[in-house]
Amino acid sequence: MKKLIPLILIICLLLPSCQPSKTQFIAESTSANGSEEFTTASEYSSFEESTAYDSTEAVTAAVLPSFTANSITNTVSRVSSTAGVLNTAALSVSAPASTRAATAAPKPASPKTTAGTTKPAETQTELRGIWISCYDYISAAGKTRSEYKAETDKMFKSIAACGFNTAFVHMRAFSDAFYESDIYPYSSFVAGTEGASLPFDPFKVVLESAKKYGISVHGWINPFRVSTKNDPSLLSASNPAKKILDGGNSEGEVCILKNGIYYNPACVSNHKLILDGVREIIGKYDIDGIHIDDYFYPSTDKSIDSKQYSQYKASGGALSLAEWRRASVNSFVSSLYSTVKATNSNLTVSISPAAQIEKNKNELYADCALWLSSKGYADIIIPQIYFGFEHETLDFQSLLAEWAALPRNPQIKLVCGLAAYKCGKNDAYAGAGSAEWQENTDILARQLKCIRKNKNYSGFVVFSYKDLNRAACKTEIQNLKEAV
Repeated sequence: MKKLIPLILIICLLLPSCQPSKTQFIAESTSANGSEEFTTASEYSSFEESTAYDSTEAVTAAVLPSFTANSITNTVSRVSSTAGVLNTAALSVSAPASTRAATAAPKPASPKTTAGTTKPAETQTELRGIWISCYDYISAAGKTRSEYKAETDKMFKSIAACGFNTAFVHMRAFSDAFYESDIYPYSSFVAGTEGASLPFDPFKVVLESAKKYGISVHGWINPFRVSTKNDPSLLSASNPAKKILDGGNSEGEVCILKNGIYYNPACVSNHKLILDGVREIIGKYDIDGIHIDDYFYPSTDKSIDSKQYSQYKASGGALSLAEWRRASVNSFVSSLYSTVKATNSNLTVSISPAAQIEKNKNELYADCALWLSSKGYADIIIPQIYFGFEHETLDFQSLLAEWAALPRNPQIKLVCGLAAYKCGKNDAYAGAGSAEWQENTDILARQLKCIRKNKNYSGFVVFSYKDLNRAACKTEIQNLKEAV
């Protein structure tokens, strides 16, 4: 027996180690038709519908700008903090989607509560959500912690009273932070001035209030948006985008366009910056998920990523610009999912694309059909179906049915985004239905009934919080509350 012990020890050391599986679970953005824009609480523009992108198409390692298969793997390795992230992210870039779907997310796990304990899976509960955007945010500037807490308590008491159970709360609306960050400066929406200091962490207070009223919180970030203004001098010195611009912006990492400033989605260094911010958030705060909206490519302009695409073509790449851009966005989304799951497999990853499927695919380069049908991208997809029943070209029921008809992995949930911000207003691009939101006070309630009748949907999310208390929306919200 004594002779066998050394032999047993050697065998044990030679056995391959098994890495535990990582996975699963639970939105914002915008919408309007192609030409509609918002300049206040919803300064978003949106897009149309389409056919599903082939989820079995191989995404080769050569698709990312100017990288070989090995250099992509090395880059993903730098972006990721664990081997688990590397394995899944590498698959998302180099393997066929069918292979990636079989390996990216083995088994679903139940999300945790803000107290750190487990709760029943959301499959058993209708998601009734509200977006708390930067425009809804309570500023902490000049307030004591107790004063701020009184206001956030009021906010979440109101949310709970309307029957909501989930809040998607802005944590990074631009290249900024609504929480205490070592990467991004405080947002002007919460600190008064971008980069100003605060005597307490406002997001910790938000979480305390949400927990008090039983509301699940998902941290919402706008991935590539830096500013709605195209003047870099307005950015604080500590803003990562300002640092890139001041350093020469030699790779075109930051794009300055007519409609604002954006991080170039083709730059893997920008992916790393965003993922570092996500890792910081989930390392510091006991939230239930990470949520991104439809801020991917800011324009179809070929100049945005011309340097990276030229390098890709010079290295022998054969994908068209649109295919290559979609592959870059897919790589980012897959890496985001892997990063979150490797840190805490109980957290939910959700994406809220614009309502029109074809516009998502061809203008934002967001392959929503792939994300909905394949594991490894999101746990929940929340299209922003921000249209009434009488819209001439984009009516609610048609869009609801189009999303429901897309092939969907049964472990991925489909939830509908609703537009409370339109209540009581003229819908300028709705044609003959432009007065619908002014003439009716039960649109949201009727839309909820349609959602609940469709077995493909698991809930709804309303944009946004400030409309719960807006005078012109009072009857509409009361009717929604009764329907809930």
